Amino acid sequence: MATMTTPLQTFLSWAQENGVMSNIKVQKIPDKGWGFVSKGQAARDNSIVAYIPFHLLLNTTKVGKYAKEKAPKLEETFQALLKNGVSLTERIVLICFLLYERFGRSACGDEPSFWKPYVDILPHTLHTPLFYDNTLRACLDGTSLKSAVDAKSNKLRREYNTFRPYFNQWSAQPSTTDNNVNDGHDIITFDQFIWGDGVFWSRVLSFGSRIASDSNLVGIDPDDYHLVPFLDFANHSLRPYARWELTNEGVELILTKSDSPEPILPDTEICISYGDKPNSELLFIHGFTLNDNPWSAISFPVPFYENDEFEEEKFIFMQYHGIKPLVSLTRKKGGAELTHESTRAMWISVLKKEDGLKFTNVTNESNESNESNNESQPVNLMIGDKIIRTLDELDNAINEPPLSQEIERRVINSILENVEHLLSHLKQTNEQVLKMMESGKNLRELEYIKIYREDEYKFLEYAVDDFTRKRESLMPDEYIME
Repeated sequence: MATMTTPLQTFLSWAQENGVMSNIKVQKIPDKGWGFVSKGQAARDNSIVAYIPFHLLLNTTKVGKYAKEKAPKLEETFQALLKNGVSLTERIVLICFLLYERFGRSACGDEPSFWKPYVDILPHTLHTPLFYDNTLRACLDGTSLKSAVDAKSNKLRREYNTFRPYFNQWSAQPSTTDNNVNDGHDIITFDQFIWGDGVFWSRVLSFGSRIASDSNLVGIDPDDYHLVPFLDFANHSLRPYARWELTNEGVELILTKSDSPEPILPDTEICISYGDKPNSELLFIHGFTLNDNPWSAISFPVPFYENDEFEEEKFIFMQYHGIKPLVSLTRKKGGAELTHESTRAMWISVLKKEDGLKFTNVTNESNESNESNNESQPVNLMIGDKIIRTLDELDNAINEPPLSQEIERRVINSILENVEHLLSHLKQTNEQVLKMMESGKNLRELEYIKIYREDEYKFLEYAVDDFTRKRESLMPDEYIME
Protein backbone atom coordinates (compact mmCIF):
# COMPACT_ATOMS: atom_id res chain seq x y z
CA MET A 1 0.00 0.00 0.00
CA ALA A 2 1.17 3.51 -0.78
CA THR A 3 1.93 5.59 2.30
CA MET A 4 1.39 9.34 2.69
CA THR A 5 4.55 11.40 2.80
CA THR A 6 4.58 13.61 5.89
CA PRO A 7 5.82 17.24 5.82
CA LEU A 8 8.82 16.12 7.91
CA GLN A 9 9.77 13.38 5.45
CA THR A 10 9.38 15.79 2.53
CA PHE A 11 11.53 18.38 4.29
CA LEU A 12 14.28 15.91 5.25
CA SER A 13 14.45 14.61 1.67
CA TRP A 14 14.59 18.19 0.36
CA ALA A 15 17.34 19.06 2.87
CA GLN A 16 19.42 16.03 1.95
CA GLU A 17 19.03 16.67 -1.79
CA ASN A 18 20.28 20.21 -1.24
CA GLY A 19 23.43 19.41 0.67
CA VAL A 20 22.41 19.07 4.32
CA MET A 21 24.40 16.32 6.03
CA SER A 22 23.64 15.01 9.52
CA ASN A 23 24.39 12.19 11.92
CA ILE A 24 21.39 12.90 14.17
CA LYS A 25 17.66 12.21 14.05
CA VAL A 26 14.72 14.60 14.05
CA GLN A 27 11.76 13.52 16.15
CA LYS A 28 8.97 14.84 18.38
CA ILE A 29 10.13 15.88 21.87
CA PRO A 30 7.42 16.04 24.60
CA ASP A 31 6.23 19.63 25.13
CA LYS A 32 8.84 20.94 22.69
CA GLY A 33 7.78 19.98 19.19
CA TRP A 34 10.51 18.78 16.84
CA GLY A 35 14.03 18.31 18.16
CA PHE A 36 17.33 16.50 17.59
CA VAL A 37 18.29 13.19 19.20
CA SER A 38 21.45 11.10 18.83
CA LYS A 39 21.33 8.12 16.46
CA GLY A 40 23.82 6.07 18.43
CA GLN A 41 26.42 6.45 21.13
CA ALA A 42 28.56 9.55 20.56
CA ALA A 43 31.59 11.17 22.16
CA ARG A 44 31.66 14.87 23.01
CA ASP A 45 34.79 15.55 21.02
CA ASN A 46 34.02 18.57 18.81
CA SER A 47 32.75 16.27 16.07
CA ILE A 48 30.39 17.73 13.45
CA VAL A 49 26.94 16.12 13.58
CA ALA A 50 25.15 18.36 11.09
CA TYR A 51 26.08 20.69 8.24
CA ILE A 52 23.83 23.16 6.40
CA PRO A 53 25.32 24.73 3.24
CA PHE A 54 25.10 28.48 2.69
CA HIS A 55 22.78 28.26 -0.31
CA LEU A 56 20.00 26.99 2.01
CA LEU A 57 20.31 29.88 4.44
CA LEU A 58 17.80 32.72 4.18
CA ASN A 59 18.73 36.36 4.67
CA THR A 60 17.75 39.75 3.28
CA THR A 61 20.21 39.61 0.38
CA LYS A 62 19.00 36.18 -0.72
CA VAL A 63 15.31 37.03 -0.34
CA GLY A 64 15.80 40.20 -2.40
CA LYS A 65 17.44 38.25 -5.21
CA TYR A 66 14.80 35.51 -5.00
CA ALA A 67 11.97 38.07 -5.20
CA LYS A 68 13.43 39.65 -8.36
CA GLU A 69 13.98 36.32 -10.10
CA LYS A 70 11.22 34.02 -8.82
CA ALA A 71 8.53 35.96 -6.95
CA PRO A 72 7.36 39.05 -8.91
CA LYS A 73 4.47 39.81 -6.54
CA LEU A 74 6.85 39.88 -3.59
CA GLU A 75 9.25 42.11 -5.56
CA GLU A 76 6.36 44.47 -6.37
CA THR A 77 5.62 44.68 -2.64
CA PHE A 78 9.21 45.53 -1.77
CA GLN A 79 9.39 48.22 -4.47
CA ALA A 80 6.05 49.73 -3.45
CA LEU A 81 7.14 49.87 0.19
CA LEU A 82 10.41 51.58 -0.74
CA LYS A 83 8.59 54.06 -3.00
CA ASN A 84 6.34 55.02 -0.09
CA GLY A 85 9.23 55.50 2.33
CA VAL A 86 8.80 52.30 4.35
CA SER A 87 12.13 51.02 5.66
CA LEU A 88 12.88 47.45 4.54
CA THR A 89 14.69 46.19 7.61
CA GLU A 90 16.02 42.64 7.71
CA ARG A 91 13.13 41.67 9.97
CA ILE A 92 10.46 43.09 7.64
CA VAL A 93 12.00 41.47 4.55
CA LEU A 94 12.12 38.03 6.17
CA ILE A 95 8.60 38.35 7.63
CA CYS A 96 7.23 39.34 4.21
CA PHE A 97 9.00 36.33 2.70
CA LEU A 98 7.48 33.93 5.25
CA LEU A 99 3.98 35.35 4.79
CA TYR A 100 4.22 35.32 1.00
CA GLU A 101 5.49 31.75 0.88
CA ARG A 102 2.91 30.38 3.32
CA PHE A 103 -0.17 32.41 2.36
CA GLY A 104 0.56 34.79 -0.53
CA ARG A 105 1.55 32.29 -3.20
CA SER A 106 -1.74 30.43 -3.07
CA ALA A 107 -3.66 33.72 -3.08
CA CYS A 108 -1.79 34.74 -6.24
CA GLY A 109 -2.41 31.35 -7.82
CA ASP A 110 1.36 30.77 -8.10
CA GLU A 111 2.97 27.36 -8.10
CA PRO A 112 4.77 26.18 -4.93
CA SER A 113 8.33 27.48 -4.69
CA PHE A 114 11.67 25.87 -3.91
CA TRP A 115 11.19 26.85 -0.25
CA LYS A 116 7.84 25.10 0.24
CA PRO A 117 9.23 22.06 2.15
CA TYR A 118 10.89 24.40 4.65
CA VAL A 119 7.87 26.68 5.09
CA ASP A 120 5.58 23.66 5.52
CA ILE A 121 7.64 22.32 8.42
CA LEU A 122 7.48 25.61 10.36
CA PRO A 123 5.07 25.48 13.33
CA HIS A 124 1.57 26.60 12.35
CA THR A 125 0.70 27.33 15.99
CA LEU A 126 2.85 29.37 18.35
CA HIS A 127 2.52 29.34 22.14
CA THR A 128 3.93 32.77 22.98
CA PRO A 129 1.92 35.32 25.02
CA LEU A 130 0.90 37.22 21.87
CA PHE A 131 -1.28 34.20 21.00
CA TYR A 132 -2.78 33.78 24.49
CA ASP A 133 -6.54 34.00 24.93
CA ASN A 134 -8.00 36.51 27.41
CA THR A 135 -7.73 34.09 30.34
CA LEU A 136 -4.06 33.34 29.74
CA ARG A 137 -3.30 37.03 29.16
CA ALA A 138 -4.95 37.80 32.50
CA CYS A 139 -2.59 35.32 34.16
CA LEU A 140 0.25 37.72 33.32
CA ASP A 141 -1.35 40.51 35.36
CA GLY A 142 1.06 42.07 37.83
CA THR A 143 4.18 40.96 35.94
CA SER A 144 6.57 43.10 33.92
CA LEU A 145 5.79 40.91 30.91
CA LYS A 146 2.15 42.05 30.82
CA SER A 147 3.01 45.58 29.71
CA ALA A 148 5.63 44.25 27.27
CA VAL A 149 3.07 41.95 25.63
CA ASP A 150 0.51 44.75 25.38
CA ALA A 151 3.10 47.12 23.91
CA LYS A 152 4.28 44.53 21.37
CA SER A 153 0.70 43.74 20.36
CA ASN A 154 -0.03 47.43 19.78
CA LYS A 155 3.20 47.87 17.81
CA LEU A 156 2.39 44.87 15.59
CA ARG A 157 -1.14 46.19 15.05
CA ARG A 158 0.26 49.52 13.81
CA GLU A 159 2.72 47.71 11.54
CA TYR A 160 0.00 45.44 10.19
CA ASN A 161 -2.19 48.43 9.33
CA THR A 162 0.74 49.86 7.37
CA PHE A 163 1.44 46.64 5.44
CA ARG A 164 -2.16 45.43 5.01
CA PRO A 165 -2.90 47.22 1.69
CA TYR A 166 0.37 45.89 0.24
CA PHE A 167 -0.44 42.33 1.32
CA ASN A 168 -3.86 42.66 -0.30
CA GLN A 169 -2.14 43.08 -3.65
CA TRP A 170 -1.19 39.40 -3.43
CA SER A 171 -4.15 38.33 -5.47
CA ALA A 172 -4.74 36.57 -8.77
CA GLN A 173 -7.50 39.11 -9.45
CA PRO A 174 -6.69 42.58 -10.81
CA SER A 175 -6.86 45.42 -8.30
CA THR A 176 -10.20 47.22 -8.17
CA THR A 177 -9.46 49.53 -5.24
CA ASP A 178 -6.42 51.12 -3.69
CA ASN A 179 -6.45 48.58 -0.86
CA ASN A 180 -7.58 45.70 -3.07
CA VAL A 181 -9.33 43.85 -0.25
CA ASN A 182 -9.86 40.44 -1.80
CA ASP A 183 -13.64 39.88 -1.95
CA GLY A 184 -14.05 41.58 1.41
CA HIS A 185 -11.40 39.64 3.29
CA ASP A 186 -7.71 40.22 3.92
CA ILE A 187 -5.16 38.00 2.22
CA ILE A 188 -2.94 38.29 5.32
CA THR A 189 -4.79 38.54 8.64
CA PHE A 190 -3.43 40.15 11.78
CA ASP A 191 -2.96 36.72 13.42
CA GLN A 192 -0.95 35.58 10.41
CA PHE A 193 1.18 38.73 10.63
CA ILE A 194 2.03 38.03 14.27
CA TRP A 195 2.75 34.44 13.26
CA GLY A 196 5.38 35.75 10.81
CA ASP A 197 6.91 37.97 13.50
CA GLY A 198 6.89 35.10 16.01
CA VAL A 199 8.54 32.65 13.62
CA PHE A 200 11.18 35.24 12.79
CA TRP A 201 12.18 36.00 16.39
CA SER A 202 12.02 32.40 17.62
CA ARG A 203 14.11 30.93 14.80
CA VAL A 204 16.45 33.60 13.49
CA LEU A 205 20.20 33.44 14.18
CA SER A 206 22.40 36.53 14.41
CA PHE A 207 25.63 36.25 12.40
CA GLY A 208 26.77 39.87 12.75
CA SER A 209 29.04 39.58 15.78
CA ARG A 210 30.59 36.31 14.55
CA ILE A 211 31.39 37.71 11.12
CA ALA A 212 32.87 40.86 12.68
CA SER A 213 35.08 38.92 15.12
CA ASP A 214 36.38 36.24 12.72
CA SER A 215 38.69 37.49 9.97
CA ASN A 216 38.64 34.04 8.35
CA LEU A 217 34.98 34.45 7.36
CA VAL A 218 35.16 36.00 3.91
CA GLY A 219 32.68 36.42 1.07
CA ILE A 220 29.67 36.03 3.37
CA ASP A 221 26.56 38.15 2.93
CA PRO A 222 26.83 41.10 5.36
CA ASP A 223 23.32 40.52 6.72
CA ASP A 224 22.96 39.92 10.44
CA TYR A 225 19.75 37.87 10.66
CA HIS A 226 19.53 34.42 9.09
CA LEU A 227 16.99 31.62 9.01
CA VAL A 228 18.82 28.29 8.96
CA PRO A 229 16.68 25.35 7.79
CA PHE A 230 17.28 22.09 9.67
CA LEU A 231 19.42 23.72 12.38
CA ASP A 232 16.33 25.50 13.69
CA PHE A 233 15.00 22.14 14.96
CA ALA A 234 17.52 22.46 17.83
CA ASN A 235 15.93 23.12 21.22
CA HIS A 236 17.38 25.11 24.11
CA SER A 237 19.07 23.69 27.23
CA LEU A 238 21.02 25.12 30.15
CA ARG A 239 23.36 22.15 29.72
CA PRO A 240 23.65 21.80 25.95
CA TYR A 241 25.53 19.02 24.23
CA ALA A 242 26.13 21.02 21.05
CA ARG A 243 26.84 24.46 19.62
CA TRP A 244 26.61 25.97 16.15
CA GLU A 245 29.55 27.43 14.27
CA LEU A 246 29.71 29.60 11.17
CA THR A 247 32.16 28.71 8.38
CA ASN A 248 32.80 29.99 4.87
CA GLU A 249 30.80 27.07 3.48
CA GLY A 250 27.79 27.10 5.83
CA VAL A 251 26.74 26.34 9.39
CA GLU A 252 27.90 23.36 11.43
CA LEU A 253 26.35 21.75 14.50
CA ILE A 254 29.18 20.50 16.71
CA LEU A 255 29.16 18.27 19.80
CA THR A 256 30.83 20.43 22.44
CA LYS A 257 34.04 18.92 23.83
CA SER A 258 33.79 17.67 27.42
CA ASP A 259 36.34 16.35 29.92
CA SER A 260 33.80 13.76 31.03
CA PRO A 261 34.52 10.27 29.64
CA GLU A 262 30.78 9.52 29.64
CA PRO A 263 29.48 9.28 26.06
CA ILE A 264 26.15 10.59 24.81
CA LEU A 265 23.78 7.62 24.79
CA PRO A 266 21.50 6.74 21.86
CA ASP A 267 18.21 8.68 21.64
CA THR A 268 19.54 11.50 23.86
CA GLU A 269 18.22 14.94 22.95
CA ILE A 270 20.92 17.15 21.40
CA CYS A 271 20.26 20.76 22.42
CA ILE A 272 22.08 24.04 21.93
CA SER A 273 22.02 27.16 24.11
CA TYR A 274 19.92 30.12 22.98
CA GLY A 275 22.04 32.29 25.28
CA ASP A 276 21.77 33.53 28.86
CA LYS A 277 18.07 34.32 28.64
CA PRO A 278 15.77 34.87 31.65
CA ASN A 279 12.36 33.18 31.81
CA SER A 280 10.63 36.41 30.84
CA GLU A 281 12.48 36.43 27.50
CA LEU A 282 12.10 32.69 26.92
CA LEU A 283 8.36 32.95 27.47
CA PHE A 284 7.99 36.12 25.40
CA ILE A 285 9.92 34.85 22.36
CA HIS A 286 9.78 31.05 22.54
CA GLY A 287 6.73 30.27 24.67
CA PHE A 288 8.39 28.23 27.45
CA THR A 289 10.14 28.70 30.80
CA LEU A 290 12.69 26.70 32.81
CA ASN A 291 12.34 25.67 36.45
CA ASP A 292 16.07 25.87 37.14
CA ASN A 293 16.92 28.95 35.07
CA PRO A 294 19.75 30.84 36.85
CA TRP A 295 19.24 33.97 34.75
CA SER A 296 16.78 36.52 36.04
CA ALA A 297 15.91 39.94 34.70
CA ILE A 298 13.21 42.56 34.89
CA SER A 299 12.50 45.68 32.86
CA PHE A 300 10.35 48.75 33.37
CA PRO A 301 10.03 52.19 31.73
CA VAL A 302 12.53 54.84 32.77
CA PRO A 303 11.01 56.49 35.89
CA PHE A 304 11.26 60.23 35.27
CA TYR A 305 10.43 62.43 38.23
CA GLU A 306 6.85 63.69 38.37
CA ASN A 307 6.53 67.10 36.67
CA ASP A 308 10.10 66.89 35.33
CA GLU A 309 10.39 70.10 33.30
CA PHE A 310 13.08 68.53 31.09
CA GLU A 311 11.32 65.21 30.39
CA GLU A 312 10.70 65.91 26.71
CA GLU A 313 14.26 67.09 26.08
CA LYS A 314 15.63 64.07 27.95
CA PHE A 315 13.61 61.76 25.71
CA ILE A 316 14.94 63.52 22.60
CA PHE A 317 18.54 63.29 23.82
CA MET A 318 18.16 59.59 24.69
CA GLN A 319 16.52 58.79 21.36
CA TYR A 320 19.26 60.54 19.40
CA HIS A 321 22.00 58.62 21.25
CA GLY A 322 20.19 55.27 20.98
CA ILE A 323 19.40 54.93 24.68
CA LYS A 324 16.18 52.98 25.15
CA PRO A 325 13.78 54.52 27.71
CA LEU A 326 13.82 51.20 29.54
CA VAL A 327 15.50 50.08 32.75
CA SER A 328 16.77 46.49 32.77
CA LEU A 329 17.91 44.76 35.96
CA THR A 330 19.76 41.45 35.83
CA ARG A 331 20.92 39.03 38.49
CA LYS A 332 24.69 38.95 38.88
CA LYS A 333 26.98 37.34 41.44
CA GLY A 334 27.42 40.67 43.19
CA GLY A 335 23.71 41.50 43.27
CA ALA A 336 21.01 42.95 41.04
CA GLU A 337 22.73 45.12 38.45
CA LEU A 338 21.71 47.62 35.82
CA THR A 339 22.93 47.22 32.28
CA HIS A 340 25.25 50.05 31.24
CA GLU A 341 22.61 51.46 28.88
CA SER A 342 20.04 51.39 31.69
CA THR A 343 22.52 53.12 34.01
CA ARG A 344 22.87 55.96 31.51
CA ALA A 345 19.09 56.15 31.15
CA MET A 346 18.74 56.41 34.93
CA TRP A 347 21.43 59.11 35.14
CA ILE A 348 19.52 61.23 32.64
CA SER A 349 16.20 60.61 34.38
CA VAL A 350 17.43 61.81 37.80
CA LEU A 351 19.43 64.86 36.66
CA LYS A 352 17.92 68.11 37.94
CA LYS A 353 18.17 71.82 37.32
CA GLU A 354 20.11 72.26 40.57
CA ASP A 355 22.85 70.00 39.13
CA GLY A 356 23.42 72.66 36.48
CA LEU A 357 21.31 70.71 33.97
CA LYS A 358 19.94 72.61 31.02
CA PHE A 359 19.14 71.96 27.37
CA THR A 360 19.80 74.22 24.40
CA ASN A 361 18.70 73.96 20.79
CA VAL A 362 21.36 72.96 18.30
CA THR A 363 21.85 74.35 14.81
CA ASN A 364 23.61 72.52 12.02
CA GLU A 365 26.37 75.13 12.05
CA SER A 366 27.23 74.67 15.72
CA ASN A 367 27.01 70.90 15.81
CA GLU A 368 30.69 70.20 15.26
CA SER A 369 30.60 66.80 16.97
CA ASN A 370 28.47 65.20 14.30
CA GLU A 371 30.40 66.02 11.12
CA SER A 372 30.20 62.36 10.09
CA ASN A 373 26.47 62.25 10.78
CA ASN A 374 24.01 63.79 8.33
CA GLU A 375 21.53 64.40 11.14
CA SER A 376 22.42 67.05 13.70
CA GLN A 377 21.84 66.48 17.38
CA PRO A 378 18.41 68.03 18.08
CA VAL A 379 19.29 69.32 21.58
CA ASN A 380 22.42 69.90 23.61
CA LEU A 381 22.47 68.55 27.16
CA MET A 382 24.56 70.72 29.44
CA ILE A 383 25.80 70.11 32.99
CA GLY A 384 27.11 73.39 34.30
CA ASP A 385 29.22 74.89 31.52
CA LYS A 386 29.96 71.52 29.89
CA ILE A 387 28.12 70.57 26.69
CA ILE A 388 27.50 66.82 26.58
CA ARG A 389 27.82 65.82 22.93
CA THR A 390 28.72 62.15 23.34
CA LEU A 391 27.93 59.32 25.73
CA ASP A 392 31.58 59.19 26.81
CA GLU A 393 31.31 62.84 27.83
CA LEU A 394 28.14 61.97 29.77
CA ASP A 395 30.01 59.19 31.60
CA ASN A 396 32.87 61.54 32.51
CA ALA A 397 30.55 64.29 33.76
CA ILE A 398 28.43 62.01 35.92
CA ASN A 399 31.42 60.15 37.40
CA GLU A 400 33.02 63.35 38.62
CA PRO A 401 32.70 63.88 42.43
CA PRO A 402 30.77 65.18 44.25
CA LEU A 403 27.97 64.88 41.63
CA SER A 404 28.66 61.15 41.23
CA GLN A 405 27.69 60.34 44.84
CA GLU A 406 24.46 62.33 44.66
CA ILE A 407 23.45 60.81 41.29
CA GLU A 408 24.20 57.32 42.62
CA ARG A 409 21.98 57.98 45.63
CA ARG A 410 19.09 59.20 43.46
CA VAL A 411 19.41 56.26 41.06
CA ILE A 412 19.39 53.74 43.91
CA ASN A 413 16.38 55.42 45.55
CA SER A 414 14.47 55.57 42.27
CA ILE A 415 15.23 51.94 41.39
CA LEU A 416 14.30 50.78 44.89
CA GLU A 417 11.01 52.69 44.81
CA ASN A 418 10.05 51.17 41.46
CA VAL A 419 11.12 47.63 42.34
CA GLU A 420 9.15 47.80 45.58
CA HIS A 421 6.11 48.97 43.60
CA LEU A 422 6.48 46.08 41.13
CA LEU A 423 6.79 43.58 43.96
CA SER A 424 3.73 44.98 45.71
CA HIS A 425 1.69 44.85 42.48
CA LEU A 426 2.75 41.26 41.83
CA LYS A 427 1.74 40.28 45.39
CA GLN A 428 -1.67 41.89 44.96
CA THR A 429 -2.44 39.97 41.76
CA ASN A 430 -1.03 36.58 42.81
CA GLU A 431 -4.09 35.33 44.67
CA GLN A 432 -6.51 36.23 41.88
CA VAL A 433 -4.26 34.75 39.19
CA LEU A 434 -3.73 31.51 41.12
CA LYS A 435 -7.51 31.02 41.24
CA MET A 436 -7.73 31.51 37.48
CA MET A 437 -4.93 29.01 36.99
CA GLU A 438 -6.75 26.34 38.99
CA SER A 439 -9.67 26.38 36.57
CA GLY A 440 -7.62 26.84 33.42
CA LYS A 441 -7.54 24.35 30.54
CA ASN A 442 -4.22 25.26 28.92
CA LEU A 443 -2.11 23.29 31.38
CA ARG A 444 1.13 23.61 29.44
CA GLU A 445 0.97 27.41 29.15
CA LEU A 446 -0.28 27.78 32.72
CA GLU A 447 2.66 25.80 34.07
CA TYR A 448 5.09 28.02 32.18
CA ILE A 449 3.36 31.18 33.44
CA LYS A 450 3.48 29.86 37.01
CA ILE A 451 7.22 29.23 36.75
CA TYR A 452 7.73 32.72 35.35
CA ARG A 453 5.64 34.44 38.04
CA GLU A 454 7.48 32.63 40.84
CA ASP A 455 10.83 33.46 39.27
CA GLU A 456 9.98 37.16 38.92
CA TYR A 457 8.65 37.30 42.50
CA LYS A 458 11.87 35.85 43.90
CA PHE A 459 14.02 38.17 41.79
CA LEU A 460 12.07 41.26 42.87
CA GLU A 461 12.50 40.29 46.53
CA TYR A 462 16.22 39.80 45.87
CA ALA A 463 16.45 43.19 44.11
CA VAL A 464 14.65 44.99 46.96
CA ASP A 465 17.07 43.50 49.51
CA ASP A 466 20.08 44.28 47.34
CA PHE A 467 19.20 47.91 46.60
CA THR A 468 18.26 48.47 50.26
CA ARG A 469 21.79 47.36 51.19
CA LYS A 470 23.25 49.64 48.51
CA ARG A 471 21.29 52.60 49.84
CA GLU A 472 22.41 51.91 53.42
CA SER A 473 26.04 51.65 52.33
CA LEU A 474 25.89 55.23 51.02
CA MET A 475 24.59 56.75 54.25
CA PRO A 476 27.99 57.28 55.99
CA ASP A 477 29.21 59.45 53.10
CA GLU A 478 29.62 63.03 54.35
CA TYR A 479 28.37 64.60 51.13
CA ILE A 480 25.29 62.38 51.07
CA MET A 481 24.55 63.15 54.71
CA GLU A 482 24.84 66.88 54.00
